[in-house]
Amino acid sequence: MIKPVRIFSGLLLSAYLAPAVAGGSLAEIVGNASYWQTMDWDNAAASTAWQDHNWVSYLGKQDGSEKRARIQDFVLAGGEWQATLSQRVGNSNAPDQLTVYTPAEDTQKDQCDALYHWSFQHFGAPHIAMDGSYRLPASAGSPEHRYTDRHYQWDLGNSRITQDCIGQMAVTPDADSQHLYAVSSLRFTAKDATPELPPLVNAKCTRTLHLSDSSDIPLKMSDIAFVIDEKNGSIRRPDLVPIRVRNVLVTHDQVRFSLTLDKSNNDYQIERPSGQLNATMSIAGIRAGAVSGLCTLTPILTAQPE
Repeated sequence: MIKPVRIFSGLLLSAYLAPAVAGGSLAEIVGNASYWQTMDWDNAAASTAWQDHNWVSYLGKQDGSEKRARIQDFVLAGGEWQATLSQRVGNSNAPDQLTVYTPAEDTQKDQCDALYHWSFQHFGAPHIAMDGSYRLPASAGSPEHRYTDRHYQWDLGNSRITQDCIGQMAVTPDADSQHLYAVSSLRFTAKDATPELPPLVNAKCTRTLHLSDSSDIPLKMSDIAFVIDEKNGSIRRPDLVPIRVRNVLVTHDQVRFSLTLDKSNNDYQIERPSGQLNATMSIAGIRAGAVSGLCTLTPILTAQPE
């Protein structure tokens, strides 16, 4: 049969859509833990999910680190979702990633909890959970803003399943809360194709200033505390609010960033896992001295919702 023309993310598509292949709907397939446990990622294109007849060609703009090849919409966790088959840029093979995500027209509906509980029901408790959510208090002329930044990961056989939840809500005392945006996704890949989700890390660092005038009298400075966010490549305050820093580099081995306060600028470098801190301090563009110290680095363990 010919299904009517449908709209996917603002794109007008039409296709001849035959009934789904044997094995159930796409929602049933992606929720089958045994399917992912035994998935042959070297031959993903021949798998049941990839061969589902409801896929149509993706005609949208391509950007980022992946190239989308096929798209469809379907019902999962009581809501309407879209799914794509894509491949990493530079990979000439067939699509090697299946992603379920919030449709563009539904980005004010927070589906994170529904998607998580669906995943929990089908895959069990995630191996890793990370919650970097934070809030900014209300100020003059601006309501309180709550930011969702939650991530979960499951490993099944050679498959890695990753859920990402990103959102922002405006909260006012005299009106209903409003989701400004809320985007959730569930990504299915080969385990060796997706990095393990790194935890947020609390850092508390001692500091000693060595002045550049060769006085050889080190000055004890106050400790500093911050949070290392390797996943997003950022530095946060202890309450998880991102800090405005420059020249940020966050890897498994090293952290670098520049922090400016008034006329003072500090270029920090922390070695991981030793915690050794080194920095240079300048005031009004003039080098004032070097800073050394030691950081205690503690992963933040996120409680998993049930």
